[in-house]
Amino acid sequence: MKLRITFIAILCMVSLSCNKILDVPSTRLVGEINMWNSIADARAGLMGVYGLARAALCDNDCYWLYGDLRGVQGRGGDFRSTIRLDLKAISENNLTATYPVVDALCNWRRFYAVINAANDFLENAPNILQRDPHYLPADLKLDIAHARLLRAFTYFYLVRLWGDVPLILSSHDGQFPNKPREKQQTILAFIESELLATITDLPTVYNGTQPEESRDPWYLGEWEPAKKHSAYAILAHVYAWEGKYADAAKCAKWVLDNMKLPALAIGYRNQTMFFMNVDQMRQMFRGEFGNNQYNILWGFDHAMINGEATNSGCLEELTLAAPYVIKRSLPDIYVPKDSVLSIFNELNDTRFYLDPATATPNSDRYFGAFDRAIPVFTKVFIIRDNNPPLNTITGPGSDGSITSYASSIVFSRPEDMELLLAEADAVLGDVANATANLNAARVNRGLTNYDPLKNGSLIDAIFTERRKELMGEGQRWFDLIRYKKIKNNDPVFNALIQNGGIYWPISKSLLAENPLLVQNPYWNK
Repeated sequence: MKLRITFIAILCMVSLSCNKILDVPSTRLVGEINMWNSIADARAGLMGVYGLARAALCDNDCYWLYGDLRGVQGRGGDFRSTIRLDLKAISENNLTATYPVVDALCNWRRFYAVINAANDFLENAPNILQRDPHYLPADLKLDIAHARLLRAFTYFYLVRLWGDVPLILSSHDGQFPNKPREKQQTILAFIESELLATITDLPTVYNGTQPEESRDPWYLGEWEPAKKHSAYAILAHVYAWEGKYADAAKCAKWVLDNMKLPALAIGYRNQTMFFMNVDQMRQMFRGEFGNNQYNILWGFDHAMINGEATNSGCLEELTLAAPYVIKRSLPDIYVPKDSVLSIFNELNDTRFYLDPATATPNSDRYFGAFDRAIPVFTKVFIIRDNNPPLNTITGPGSDGSITSYASSIVFSRPEDMELLLAEADAVLGDVANATANLNAARVNRGLTNYDPLKNGSLIDAIFTERRKELMGEGQRWFDLIRYKKIKNNDPVFNALIQNGGIYWPISKSLLAENPLLVQNPYWNK
């Protein structure tokens, strides 16, 4: 059975009981007394946590608005808004603008819905052991690892967005006492400990033979849930965010050194991770077919094959337009042509470059309709219209009749870890290994080895490569913060960091509900 997360009833059962953290009253379809009795209830509970985590990142396309659009004084996201003023406000760091989308992004309720569901699962799933003999201790141990990882990942997102946040580790039966914000250092220490614990209990692959699993688990499918690689990848980002680059390097290196471990799988699951070419990377976002999907170290898919294609909550909703989606004349967001040409300024880059002889792009793998004033970002391009499910990597696109999207949210993949390791090594002074990993990433995209005369300092070149490789994957704003901290040569951005301007303001509705909450100082204007 595949772990697919479109079951609204399940989400209601496990998550809609929180009165102060959620703005939705309790509407449980199954009473608490009847919920935690069987292995099916455990499955429903865990699927609910996964479902809420995906929903939290998809709501208002916030994963990309937080990570790819936000900017300040020309620094930050590469994307710009075409006509939408709410998106323009985000790209200019005007986060107190009175637009519904901006206000929704200032509200952390959807993230605490994930945490509440995870807490609920962790408190109640152990009771199933005494009530259903089919639910084994090994099942519980593995399921708990999933819930703890999802909770830790969610707290990491909260910290990156708001800094200090409340630390809630109990469901309180949906009745939460008001709590003040906890120092982010405390939250980050908790995240570290949780992820380290899950590493012990998660397998490297799901094949029913690993010591962390007693049998072929129920959630096995073409898409696999969290495994050791997922925990290490998230933890690498946590350590990098904290500036603990020695630890970040160890985690990223573990992922890269163990990319072949999934080969322990059997039969049709005999898949390993690998560094993808650009076409394979684009196909990876489909998250369903072929072996490219196994390179998603951590993320959330929308599987067409299971009816999860949607017209909202995917990047394509923001970025696609004619001629790829006929009914949309302009995308909501785009990368200006001058930015494209300044970022992708090296010949033979398989992602994008402009042929100097013909002044035409080498392909539309990253950008299409480049002859127009507003190009279309086509890197993430998983669509469906009235035809059977299309890969669309080589297909014609859409006739615009019934357009829906099915791309995965990809938090991390091997190329991300390769460049994060290069970043860590560069900060630690290991120039040789940092250069080697940067060169490997560059050569895989058709470029020559790093040349400081052409590409600038080593750390600049690494972050430039991350900017190109991970464009549209929700990483840019957070990469920029790490980069500015490393360089420490931008007084304006340094002041933004010191004054809390890198964080989002807390929604006024949250402040009104909880008098113990204090607004981020930067936004007390």
